[in-house]
Amino acid sequence: MPNGGSDCCGTCWFNRTNQGERDWLTHADRSLPPYCEIRNLAIEDPFYTYCANHPHRRPDRDPIPIGPVTRYDERNDGTSPSPRYVWKLSPDSEEIRQHLLNLLKSLSDHLGKDYYPLGHGLGETIVWQLGELKDRRAVRGLEKIRKHDSWGLGSTAREALTKIRGGR
Repeated sequence: MPNGGSDCCGTCWFNRTNQGERDWLTHADRSLPPYCEIRNLAIEDPFYTYCANHPHRRPDRDPIPIGPVTRYDERNDGTSPSPRYVWKLSPDSEEIRQHLLNLLKSLSDHLGKDYYPLGHGLGETIVWQLGELKDRRAVRGLEKIRKHDSWGLGSTAREALTKIRGGR
């Protein structure tokens, strides 16, 4: 596995190469180019590319894109908190926004399932993405997180609220 983590597209069930299975074992069809079926995205370097829909983050197989696609930066000199950077932003549609809002409402149900130690956690990704989308429907849920920060997402919720409110 790459030093960037085993939560990569190379081991994801949404990578066409893996034919709907997780991990990269005997079922992988190496004649198929790596391609994310839920994001309609060709993956240049699948073992150093990541997203929140990976089985390590969403073991319930969530086919609606959550958050950005990130890559591992082997040139990171250690000064960045994460060697991963945003490569492609999440697609945007009403279906995706509604899904993120529903995940926000039931965040406590999903946080315990996100067990992978590298990269941003599922809750942080959901909150961040709603801020990036500036979706005003998220304000109530984000305010609740900001005021009662039992999940450690308070600063991310504050940043998302600032983006939604246009810098206020």
